Amino acid sequence: MAQGKFHLATVRPRIDLLGNVEYTNHDVLFDWHRFEIPRGGCSIKSFNMIVAGLDGAARAAKDMELFFAKSVNGVAPPSLGNPNSDSRIKVNFTACRTHMIAHKLLDGSAMENSDTYTLSYNMWDQTVVGDQVQNQLQPGGIMLQGDARPTYPGTTQGYQSVWIAAVAMGAFTFGTGVLLNQASDQLPSSNAAVPAGPVALVTDGTDADDVFAVGDEIMSYLDANGATPGVVGTVIAVAPNLLTVDKVVNGIGDNSELCFRGPIQFDFGIEY
Repeated sequence: MAQGKFHLATVRPRIDLLGNVEYTNHDVLFDWHRFEIPRGGCSIKSFNMIVAGLDGAARAAKDMELFFAKSVNGVAPPSLGNPNSDSRIKVNFTACRTHMIAHKLLDGSAMENSDTYTLSYNMWDQTVVGDQVQNQLQPGGIMLQGDARPTYPGTTQGYQSVWIAAVAMGAFTFGTGVLLNQASDQLPSSNAAVPAGPVALVTDGTDADDVFAVGDEIMSYLDANGATPGVVGTVIAVAPNLLTVDKVVNGIGDNSELCFRGPIQFDFGIEY
């Protein structure tokens, strides 16, 4: 159990399908993603978000709707649908009604930074106009408390599970233009022909170090339409045309686009 009244929860929801395809208005941005916080009721007191750009360049921010949920009688919230699919399916949101605990519409244009330094991504945070805090998860206005009874794989003792999902209110897109440049493709790390340990992926297109950083989880897509998605691994080193990952889970075809598995990072500062 964490000590003290404050806790920072860093959350990177995964997008495993169509992660390099442009979203349309009302698409599911990402489906329910479970994260842990210490048990007990708490409120969100600070908020920061990092949103990946397109092909190594930041893009104008789009709005999004955030939803928070909990399990009910030990059952996780039902799926809202696959990422990049229309969220306006009544039965999906109806099934989640008793699980919902909070909702917030985020105004991207008001919350994003200037892009002066973060050239390949945007940072969103709370906006203050005069003495009024606007366009954010209002401090004290979002209360979180999950169902502490269920135990999910990897649950930390003394913590509870909360879920987060989002709906796109505009054309989000997370393609990178970083392509595998290996004519013989790339076998998975589980293949006997691949040496154990880190795997170096030669790339072309967008410089890999303009996009990725150590700690990023990577997906691959064979075409720009999101075909043949595959989990790659986690970045452990990066250079302009070389991306080193801890392992390759699924094989990668030459010219596959290497993309973020978690293109959005949330940092919630919560108080008990």
